[in-house]
Amino acid sequence: MDRKWYEKPLRIAALQCNYEEGRTLDVVDKWADAGFNAEQLFHPMAESYTAVYKADAHRGLLVKYLAKARRRGLRVILYLNAHIIEPSNAGRREAWAQRDARGEYYRLYETYDACCVNSAWRDHVFEAIDRIGDLDVDGLFLDGPVVCGRGCFCPACRALFQKEFGEALSEESARLAEFSAGSVDRFMREAHRRFKARKPDGVFYMNFPLLHESCFSMPEALDYNDILGTEGGFMFYGPAQGAYLWKPSVNAKISEAAARGRPRVIFMAADQKPWSWYVHTPVETQLCIASSVANASSIWYGLHGSTALLDTPGGRAAAELMRQLARHEAIYEATQPASSVAVMHSFDTSRHYHSSRLASDFYGGIRQEHGAPGNYLDSLFGFCDALARSSIPFDAVTDLDASAAVLGRYDCIILPTCACLRDSAVEALRDYVRNGGNLIASLDTSLLAGSGQPRADFGLADVFGVSFEGRVTEYKDFNYFSACAASPLFEGIGIERIPAQHAGMDVRALEGAEVLARFHVPQAGRYTDPTPLDKPAAVLNRFGAGAALYLAGAFGEMLRRHALPEHRRMLVNAVRMLSGQVVTLEGALGNVEVVVRSQPGRLLVHLVNYAGVPPRPFEAVAPQAELRLALSPAIQCRGAKAVFSDVALTLFVEGGRTIVELPRLDLYEVIVLELPSGPGA
Repeated sequence: MDRKWYEKPLRIAALQCNYEEGRTLDVVDKWADAGFNAEQLFHPMAESYTAVYKADAHRGLLVKYLAKARRRGLRVILYLNAHIIEPSNAGRREAWAQRDARGEYYRLYETYDACCVNSAWRDHVFEAIDRIGDLDVDGLFLDGPVVCGRGCFCPACRALFQKEFGEALSEESARLAEFSAGSVDRFMREAHRRFKARKPDGVFYMNFPLLHESCFSMPEALDYNDILGTEGGFMFYGPAQGAYLWKPSVNAKISEAAARGRPRVIFMAADQKPWSWYVHTPVETQLCIASSVANASSIWYGLHGSTALLDTPGGRAAAELMRQLARHEAIYEATQPASSVAVMHSFDTSRHYHSSRLASDFYGGIRQEHGAPGNYLDSLFGFCDALARSSIPFDAVTDLDASAAVLGRYDCIILPTCACLRDSAVEALRDYVRNGGNLIASLDTSLLAGSGQPRADFGLADVFGVSFEGRVTEYKDFNYFSACAASPLFEGIGIERIPAQHAGMDVRALEGAEVLARFHVPQAGRYTDPTPLDKPAAVLNRFGAGAALYLAGAFGEMLRRHALPEHRRMLVNAVRMLSGQVVTLEGALGNVEVVVRSQPGRLLVHLVNYAGVPPRPFEAVAPQAELRLALSPAIQCRGAKAVFSDVALTLFVEGGRTIVELPRLDLYEVIVLELPSGPGA
């Protein structure tokens, strides 16, 4: 079956303003010369940092621009702002803008009013979409829409809410989130319908806030998104030293899991946020691009200043890598995930579980002043951080697509504080383990229904081999847990007392389950006598043909906040206990992200070297030498090549495994492993 043009690797350029001083058409050449094959077109319609197509003002220039882009081989996706009111219409804020419950206007970027999808503003946008149908464009991108704060309380929203639900709109309205999501869905469905009516083969998508509690419905939003695009490469918005190292790759993995086969794109700001005219260092630029494309996303590279920024060190580094990606485009086409481990992203937990919410809303046993015991995103990022730092390849799955077909591809699934799991996901996970799969789960996973309502016990209690006793114990940063049984889980850990996580679920091990570690009774202070072992901290349970390792503490949160080597070693040991590794990277200093993808007859192993020299932002990475890949005994490899180094690699057999000797790893490399049915080296 022929693939659509936007299902192939895209290198999308964007100029999010227009400071080209009358040389707008020259921008086409800059993009083409830098290796891009598409543009998300903004700047010919720019009003400062927003753009909405107005036929009378923009059509003439756009026709010329589109014709030149065609000649240079650039696909063009027209940009349309759908979250702020452009300056020329600022006077319409009373009729168009979002308001909070007090009637105050929401301001975005400290500058612009946020537009409301239920107001007359929607007609303004729909008129623009209708007129776009006359242009020779390949697609339409909507930047937004968003619902700000706790929701919009403008007159249009108040009237529509009253009509739909028969009650007045307030911050306490039980259906406020449903209303916000429904408002965005209705707007997007109509925008999609209008565009596709004129451009049935065009691509249509929005700016998708994938990892935030959001005002759209999943998976229904996929009905009006031909591409899943998210700002996984907008960094750092704060001090770079504290920024999450793996933001682009984790966003790319979860995008693939959520997209149900649709193509994905990571939006990368060329500039180091929040400075629009300050470009990322060359190293940070190339790491973001490399980790995005390694994880099978296309890349969008956006300038928030003039194209003169392409001639900065960071801009030149972006163009250098884009041209390399263009030369080797074939290795990025139609690849499939090939890891044996996956981390679950729970949309239900992301939406309904909040550490800031009073704990009494969740568990009667926690004192009211405490928050929910875990932090879902910290836990997700913590587990992913430990895996990536340890060079363990992993993919992502979601609770919305938990099925035998999806879960069954993996030896082991990790559930990071997935507190809210709907019944269908619980049953799918139970069947997965019963049929030979393995789980690693932490804290209050499955203790709440998908709606956020508490269950009497873990939905997966029989799988975990534990029962919740109704209480959560708070552990200070001077408390501990220790192994209480011999197990490979503690291999390489040479200490007895391991720092405890800040919270632990009080659980009772069920018959047949093996308690591997216990928390110590909380000490009164850091300089007090050691205390005896107490409640279970780690429990291994055989269930059917599979097994589950349940970690009672906020394990992922601790990994994220403290990154203690013993905790990371425990996770690595657990993964190796419960899964077989497709490939194992040996000899690395650490912080080499390993991504394994497949094409017919070959495996593709991406190596992204995040061993940057601190502080961040990185200006250099430490080159890593004497590396080798050890392949699973099940893999029969007949040849290997390092793509970017353009060298054939040496293979030999050691201990029943094929070993591939690697060249020095600087920042990014792709190793192609040819399998017996492959097309040839």
